[in-house]
Amino acid sequence: MTVRVASASDTGLRRSQNEDRFAIWPPDGAAPGARGLLLVVADGMGGAEAGEIASQLAVETVVRSYGDAAGSLLADLRQALVDANHAVHDYSRRNPELRGMGTTCTALVVRDADLWFAHVGDSRAYLVRAGAIRQLTQDHSLVAQLVEHRHITPEQAKVDPRRNVVTRSVGVGPEVEVDAAALDEPLRVGDTVVICSDGLHGLVEDGEIAALAGGADPDRACRELISLANERGGIDNITVVLGRLEG
Repeated sequence: MTVRVASASDTGLRRSQNEDRFAIWPPDGAAPGARGLLLVVADGMGGAEAGEIASQLAVETVVRSYGDAAGSLLADLRQALVDANHAVHDYSRRNPELRGMGTTCTALVVRDADLWFAHVGDSRAYLVRAGAIRQLTQDHSLVAQLVEHRHITPEQAKVDPRRNVVTRSVGVGPEVEVDAAALDEPLRVGDTVVICSDGLHGLVEDGEIAALAGGADPDRACRELISLANERGGIDNITVVLGRLEG
């Protein structure tokens, strides 16, 4: 199988700068080798330019660390996010004006029919298949914990004023726990993997993501998803990366 990739990122309607970053490796349409295809999305946080520095540094580190490794794909993907945490944290320590900066980071690797993913924060990875959508990652956020413990409902979480509070992020501390796993079933022709920042999934329902991401044209799907988030207020930066499995 081959993977057709599409991506888009937008500042949104409320922010003055885009602190989201994404990467596709190998770049420029090069054929993935034994390491597969790597997709990464990071959503930075912090004052001044700290958020965009954190997300850019995280994405660059994940790509470099994973691309240079030669071991187990899952272990190397997890380690790439650990390395990103060290890189962002060390940079903030050397630059006191950036102290406390951090970023979410969600990454996945597709090789043939296999999928691995690693995750910190509240950006998400999804699998869209035959019109249905499955969230692969679990949000590291306060409202996600409240929903899990049944203190609030999923519907209440969407409008809760604490919905932007993350409980785990890359770079804020010297160490971070990274969630990493392999998909428990093979990918199929027609499947679409999605990574997006909360600027998208916070405003667009999962079913709407499935309907658009599963369309015939992934590039158009990215544009329409961002447009829909902006139509609903565009309160945050919006980033989406799609990978369509083709025969």
